[in-house]
Amino acid sequence: MATYKYGSGAVTAAKRVVVKDAFVQNAEVVAEVTQPAGTILAEVIVRFIGAVTLGGSGDIGYEIGTATSGNQLGTNVDGFLDGGTAIAANTVYYLSKGAGAAGLTPDSTQDDTSGAAAVGYTDTDRTLFFTTICADQTVTGDNEIELNFVFTHLN
Repeated sequence: MATYKYGSGAVTAAKRVVVKDAFVQNAEVVAEVTQPAGTILAEVIVRFIGAVTLGGSGDIGYEIGTATSGNQLGTNVDGFLDGGTAIAANTVYYLSKGAGAAGLTPDSTQDDTSGAAAVGYTDTDRTLFFTTICADQTVTGDNEIELNFVFTHLN
């Protein structure tokens, strides 16, 4: 017969990182954050603190991984700008699983033939890497973003 143990349940907490000079012509910029033990990455909220302007049409995107410049948790090379030239100040993107996920896949696949560990979950503290990707265009503007990593504590 099954036995039960009751607790307070999952709790959500966030860590904030501000990145100045977040986008560099034809290069990557890598920001780091520590993911606490016993958590799953639920979403990343990205706010453009200031405007970003490219010298011509191009793409701006990201990778999220467990290794520097890695994309184990998600990638979308044009997730922020797809063939455009500007992103306005206070533009906000929710990178989360589901409709409009823009590449974040932290949990286990449902309806699969066998369950697999969720790549967004960790039993121990670990470093996550958020990498910005920018087109080969000059970058002007305030060029500053705020990253809010939202973690759900499961144990």
